[in-house]
Amino acid sequence: MKKIFLLSLGLVLGLGAMAQNRIMKNDLKEATIDVRKIVVGNEPQTSASTYTPVTHTSVVANRYEELDVFETISTYYDLQSNGWCSNRMYQLPNGSVGVVATMGPEDNPSGNDRGTGYNFYDASIQDFGEAPEHRIEPEKTGWPTIAQFGSNGEVLVSHAPTKCYIRTTAGEGEWNYVSTLSIPEGHPYEADYIGWPRVATSGDNHDIIHLIGDIQHQVSSSEVHHWQVYCRSLDGGQTWETNYSPLAQDNEEYDHYTADNYVIAANGHTVAMIYSDDLQSHMVMYKSTDDGQNWERTVIWENPYYGCDWETDECSIYTDTLYGPCNTSMVIDNHGVVHVAMNTWEFWHTELGTNVSYFYGRGVDGIRYWNDTQEAPIQSIDGNPHHALRLWWPDPENPGYMHIQNDSTKWIGFVPMYYGPDGQLISWNNDKEWLESDYFYKIRGGASGWPALAVDPNGNLACAFSSPCTARESEATTSKDQYYMRSMIISYYNAAEGYWYQDVDDFMDGDAVYMYSEAIFMIAAPNSVNVGEFWLGAQIDDKIGCYVGNSAGQTEITENFITVLKVIADNEVLDVEETEAKDVVYNIYPNPATDYIVVSSAMDANATITFVNLAGQTVKSINKALTLGDNSISIDLESGVYFCTVEANGFSKTTKVIVK
Repeated sequence: MKKIFLLSLGLVLGLGAMAQNRIMKNDLKEATIDVRKIVVGNEPQTSASTYTPVTHTSVVANRYEELDVFETISTYYDLQSNGWCSNRMYQLPNGSVGVVATMGPEDNPSGNDRGTGYNFYDASIQDFGEAPEHRIEPEKTGWPTIAQFGSNGEVLVSHAPTKCYIRTTAGEGEWNYVSTLSIPEGHPYEADYIGWPRVATSGDNHDIIHLIGDIQHQVSSSEVHHWQVYCRSLDGGQTWETNYSPLAQDNEEYDHYTADNYVIAANGHTVAMIYSDDLQSHMVMYKSTDDGQNWERTVIWENPYYGCDWETDECSIYTDTLYGPCNTSMVIDNHGVVHVAMNTWEFWHTELGTNVSYFYGRGVDGIRYWNDTQEAPIQSIDGNPHHALRLWWPDPENPGYMHIQNDSTKWIGFVPMYYGPDGQLISWNNDKEWLESDYFYKIRGGASGWPALAVDPNGNLACAFSSPCTARESEATTSKDQYYMRSMIISYYNAAEGYWYQDVDDFMDGDAVYMYSEAIFMIAAPNSVNVGEFWLGAQIDDKIGCYVGNSAGQTEITENFITVLKVIADNEVLDVEETEAKDVVYNIYPNPATDYIVVSSAMDANATITFVNLAGQTVKSINKALTLGDNSISIDLESGVYFCTVEANGFSKTTKVIVK
């Protein structure tokens, strides 16, 4: 189902109840606002925030004055991940988009009918298909991930045990089962299997498949062992090189990283994977620039209590609050730079032999940004390793108060400041947010969570994350007096300027359709094809929390929608002009070719197509009116190697083509 909102800027500003935070690198203006109480160290303190109030800019007030919203998949299985939620959406060079989610029926969402729901946005008609009614696989599965495969195909993998499906034309035909992945040779338990997979593809034609996953072995009711695996296929998933992940090569203890706490990304010949697991581990990245043959290790965040078992006396008590990473998202831009978003949380330990306690409230919050051109591990401004990911700090001039020492080159966003109709700040209430338990099952860290990153061809970034909204109440739950609803917040990184425009868009703010809905489990198409355009998504329903897992706040089953947005950033954020020449041609195939080539175009445009031989001679020139999608062009050339150049709309693309 597709919804298109055409709202004027005036209407958006009239409905907006939110003053957002756009903190410039060189223009930080401070304002002290009372926000009730947060936790400072081990003591509750009255606190304040330092931030920059600015005019609300909405995604519906972009340069085209419209926002495309698609409810792609319906499901009653609402626990889309036990940890990180990644690799669920991708975009083809022609602008089409594929999206997957775990889908379950109303009567038994986790039953035998559970499996992969899939939908496809066809760029030629600019719409998704009907929401799927049945899963793809013939048996129960879940937690699927998807990526482009080949010039115009797609690869799907899903859980328990991990199986690989491929089709050569995305959005068309039957999915072909290719293989079931096997555990590494010599693994001590033959009955184990690879689960909770993530997939990405690399190479000139997206024909090298990379997969990471987790092997889980139940030793007893209270003891589970984990091994991380890395698998690579060079033949379309028919055969796999299966090994323990590079973690094993660096003597990382296998149980320091568990299922669902990792992500993989690829672009060109560059592949990267990140592992992190709450209190036990460092945040570690492995990066390859040769399609997974060799890996370089980087510790992004160094845990001062690496490997500590908090329920034993194997490590000493620490008295300082520790700020660590949780959910993480990653993309690789066209220059091979890895960009990372991580939500941060705050935890402390009271005494040996007890579990760790987690703080709550605005003061633990923040979505941290890092890329691999920056220093690693991330360092604290005060030199204390506990504070490397700390956003809120005590205000030395106002004892008992907190403020944000914010650097918009490093912080993507945080819980926004909301204002009521009277223009007064709506205060944060710790008792209302989480009470005695997690907000819902395995929220896993921080008031803002589940960041999802996307990068455009120019290196601009968008990050969607889920964050509580103090300005909205749920009309569809009995728990509305206990919990804040969560919104989909979007921040943007201007690559030319080098910093984040924080918390620019609140998808739920002022929207009549979604103002009583909650957004969790963010997803994104990691690499978008148009400058300033990003494909982002979330799981949305009208009840707080998750039903699966019996989480706080939701006691009855509800229908959830995997909702996808095509977001076009405001000109003031990314400086993208409406008349800017777009990258028209995104693919030329097949290669090798025989008597024709196919030119994939992102728009209708008049093009000139020339073929130059190795001697530098132009041997053929064709004028062609390209249409959106794939255009077949007869070439009638002798066998040999040519350079094919397509020029259209001020854009030029050259590809080496072999003609047989």
